Amino acid sequence: MNSHVFISPGDPAGIGPEITLKSLKNLDKRHKFVIAGDIQYLENLSRSLKLGLEFIAYEGSKTSYDSKLIKVINISLHTKPVLGSSSVNNAEYILEVLTSCAKHCLENTKNILVTGPINKETISASGTDFSGHTEFLAEQAKIDSPLMLMANKKIKIGLATTHIPIREVSNSITEDLIHTKLKILTQGLKKLLKKENLKICVLGLNPHAGEGGYIGTEESTTISEGIKKYGQSKTTIDGPISADTAFSEKNLSNYDAFLAMFHDQGMIPAKILGFGQTLNITLGLPYLRISVDHGTALDIANDMNADFSSMKLALETALTSLDEKK
Repeated sequence: MNSHVFISPGDPAGIGPEITLKSLKNLDKRHKFVIAGDIQYLENLSRSLKLGLEFIAYEGSKTSYDSKLIKVINISLHTKPVLGSSSVNNAEYILEVLTSCAKHCLENTKNILVTGPINKETISASGTDFSGHTEFLAEQAKIDSPLMLMANKKIKIGLATTHIPIREVSNSITEDLIHTKLKILTQGLKKLLKKENLKICVLGLNPHAGEGGYIGTEESTTISEGIKKYGQSKTTIDGPISADTAFSEKNLSNYDAFLAMFHDQGMIPAKILGFGQTLNITLGLPYLRISVDHGTALDIANDMNADFSSMKLALETALTSLDEKK
């Protein structure tokens, strides 16, 4: 069975389809990619961008492998997109595109999924309970606890909690959660880095990592206990340490990865240290999923001049991983 990189471009009103096609134009081995989406829309977009790309409907093993053709799982738009204005009318289409790609990856876990940005507000307005790609794909795969990993050349940082309100973070952080996230993080890093002896730094939740309990007790009552529970001989786990001093040059070179307690605690340093060159990788799924490090950028979508570096990096990384799985 031939393996592919399946691409869910994201919201058709955002920059996702644009950066996907621009990236494919600049990559070889296009026959290894399969996009899900409206083939007519993709053809029209390619012409507008003057990319000269050619498409063919994807029919599994029956599909031609002409390297000039890009295979498309043809899914019809519900309404014509207006660049810069995300429409709830296409929410079902967006999820159908994503679900189709995920289904192919679940059927053959050597396939890889690359996703473009989705507008969570648009999906939620349609009546679907949607908090993000990570959670949605985990539910599709029947996985209880996935891990979002932000990775670039300078830092790799996993998130213990993801798309939840700050007021819910403290109650969500338990001994079992820390133990589980450390397990997923180390298992995923061993595959990604091809390295057994890892060093991981766990961040505290409170300022100054609780200041010995004066500011908060989560560090001593849950985070530390979760670290102790994990205890792997080939993995060094340090922490919890104060997040405001964690990302020194010394620590960045000393640790293979960090585990942050909440979304922005991890996303901010990752993007500061490598915006546009950072990948969002979901660990814990039966297949590899990679995404860009930015949103739909509706404010610039109509300009058709979006920077496609993060998507290109995601597709390049997926292609390399695909070749390694042969």
